Amino acid sequence: MVAACTPPLRSAAHRIAVVGAGYAGLAAAGTLEHARQCVTVLEAGHRPGGRACTQQLSAELALELGATWFHGGVGDVAEKNPIFQHAVGAGLIGSRPAGETWWSSQFLLPGCSGTLDTAQQAAVTHTLAAWAAAVEALPQDAGGTTADHLRVAWQRLLASGKVPVEQEALARRAWRWREHLQRAMDGCHSTADQSAQGLALYDEMPGGVHAALPAGMQAVAELLAGQLSDVRYGWEVRRITWGGPGGISIECKDGSRLEGLDAVIVTVSLGVLKAQHGTLFDPPLPADKVAALSSLRIGTVDKVFLEFEKGSTDASNETATATVPPSEAALSSTAVSAAEAAAEPAGPAAAPASGSEATTADAVVSYAFLWSEPWEADGGVAAGQAACESQVPDWIKGVFSLRFGGPEVKLTGQAGGTAGGARGGIAPPAPRRPAAAEPQDESTDEEFVPCAAVVRPTSYQAVAWVTGEAALAMEVASDEEVLSALRQLPTLFPQVQLPPGASWDSIKLHRSKWGTDPHFLGSYSYLGPGSTPADVAALAAPVCATAGQNEGAPVLLFAGEACHVKYIGTMHGAYMTGRQQAEVLLSALSPAGG
Repeated sequence: MVAACTPPLRSAAHRIAVVGAGYAGLAAAGTLEHARQCVTVLEAGHRPGGRACTQQLSAELALELGATWFHGGVGDVAEKNPIFQHAVGAGLIGSRPAGETWWSSQFLLPGCSGTLDTAQQAAVTHTLAAWAAAVEALPQDAGGTTADHLRVAWQRLLASGKVPVEQEALARRAWRWREHLQRAMDGCHSTADQSAQGLALYDEMPGGVHAALPAGMQAVAELLAGQLSDVRYGWEVRRITWGGPGGISIECKDGSRLEGLDAVIVTVSLGVLKAQHGTLFDPPLPADKVAALSSLRIGTVDKVFLEFEKGSTDASNETATATVPPSEAALSSTAVSAAEAAAEPAGPAAAPASGSEATTADAVVSYAFLWSEPWEADGGVAAGQAACESQVPDWIKGVFSLRFGGPEVKLTGQAGGTAGGARGGIAPPAPRRPAAAEPQDESTDEEFVPCAAVVRPTSYQAVAWVTGEAALAMEVASDEEVLSALRQLPTLFPQVQLPPGASWDSIKLHRSKWGTDPHFLGSYSYLGPGSTPADVAALAAPVCATAGQNEGAPVLLFAGEACHVKYIGTMHGAYMTGRQQAEVLLSALSPAGG
């Protein structure tokens, strides 16, 4: 443990390797170099940033495939977000970006050409509010899984009378939709696979401001990497041999080697550690660290980008969707008619728009898909499947939203916009409903309020979020298969509109593949069932030398977003652990022994 790793390393010169050039590795290397240590950073890929990945498609267009937001620690707050501070110092963003406001999402039923009526909007609103209240109420010593608590919340919602019997099927759809949003926010494959305590212990940095970066989050990583003396790209580590009298050696897959190292800070993803720790370390890691790796989880959250061609704006292209007969829109207990589409909207917004530091030229238009699939954690039956739903690949039902515009897309002259995302930096931040939203008796912690207004997008780039097993299935599908599935959305959801002149026949596809990328094997981490903060501490604990002149000194140190309980799954959490582990090592290097 950290407390046991206090004796100084007895060497006139200290050679340290940092494995990984994500934010944990960059923070560790920068801290060590500032203290005049000899540091080599080994990065398996060909860029810095790790899961902060901005794909530059042209001089005018870039996509945020990974981390998208600074989550708190922005502006005049006591605890600063360190990555945000670097961005401010480099002139990449102003020091006091405005907080995000929220637009509405259009909640759509498959096979239905009408919008939700007032009663249906109220049912969805109450359902989402009940979910949010249940998550907010989790105590820090919560037992079981998040799904265990949500099952109780669902029964409580039904007993409350807020969802009439005739709207229960619709409420089940909304509950399932909120499950997929939770997965995107927390990185979990399922709330049934997530420790309730782990979710309760997660916290945001002070200030509550979620801000996108106009240049993309990879830009800060490039800045930090450019300040280091020795960063080697394409050095994929195969084995770390430690514990011997000659110091630590590292062998890479191409045969390259580093010898005589005093210490190594390992910042690879939890997914890589889980898959490769048995062959990566010689001798093997201590039993408590292996047990922690088994208990902790990493999920998959992907983005699928659709880049539409502008094409002609004549009348033939004005409508890119077909009207589906009402007979195909049947729910188990309710259906939506064209007449119901004229209902008044339930209230304002529910998708984020950013402030002065992050505004888009085009408004965000967000569609939320209310599939009939059961809430997986409940094991219940489907909520009245429309005929068209049975004709699509299962993974497409994991696409819970399609959004035009937003901070995932970076256009020249734009500051990025915003959209729905989560704390991992690879998914949406949890929004807060404006006080004026209906129904008036709901908690202000509710996250989304549906609106009935039909809005045509003006942005020609759209992003779909997909998580868990659906994301993994999407990753192994070919581009043609993915496009074929996505092109069925306008038939499934006739309310989806395209920007003027756009067509589903002219699309460029771009997507992340975090779950199957061998350098990551997942998006971000969370505590699994039965896992506790002690597992995170065990993962983060340095491994100390057991023999030789450096006996008792830290020689293997671990950092990354999985090593921080409070800020697990975030860029700033990763950065903080990298800096902390470098400081632990420097304490051991100091003549006074720290």
